[in-house]
Amino acid sequence: MRKEWIPNLFTALNIAMGTLSLMFTVQGNFDAAAWAILLAAVADGLDGRVARAFGVAGDFGKELDSLCDVVSFGVAPAVLLYTWQMALMPLGLGAMAAMLLAVCGAMRLARFNINTDVVHGFFMGMPIPTTGCLAATYVLSDAPLPVYLTWVLTLVLAWVMVSEMHYPDFKGKAADPVQKKALAAVVVIGLLLLFDEPSRWAFVFFFMYFLFGILNTIWNRLDRSGGRRA
Repeated sequence: MRKEWIPNLFTALNIAMGTLSLMFTVQGNFDAAAWAILLAAVADGLDGRVARAFGVAGDFGKELDSLCDVVSFGVAPAVLLYTWQMALMPLGLGAMAAMLLAVCGAMRLARFNINTDVVHGFFMGMPIPTTGCLAATYVLSDAPLPVYLTWVLTLVLAWVMVSEMHYPDFKGKAADPVQKKALAAVVVIGLLLLFDEPSRWAFVFFFMYFLFGILNTIWNRLDRSGGRRA
């Protein structure tokens, strides 16, 4: 086997797990569908690292990875959330939210691929794999919100992916004071959620990241506006 194809095996595993998640969802096995999304995330996290380790990173792998991510972290979580809890909502509201999640996920990847509005140390909008993992761990937490709150969460997840919220990429950039405030706030919220039910730790972890981007962006804008007034 040519070494150029080794990373692509992990990328193929990504979309295979995304497809398996869709199959499990159709069968009504929602926990298995959620675990398949998380396994897809593991494969997605490895393909780029393997490509760099072998010195074979290139445009083909990048584009293939994005196409697979749309399935595993856009379509699969959307169908899972819809079938799991939103299918019986009136007026097709659940279907519209699920479709919007998938569409915004694809738009998020397109923007990432052309590298517009890049800020060093940050992603612009929440990464689609994180969205998929948050949806999966929410299902696995066995603590569903009322259906309309799940619907709102789905819409907000779609929005933050295509928003200008700044999410840390954990590539070594030191946190500034505003980021530290946001981090402290989400840690407190996370601990309160865990105190209520420790088994939800995985969902709480991804939910804290989701909140961090929102709070960090809000406080940064308040900080800048306060500086202009001074």
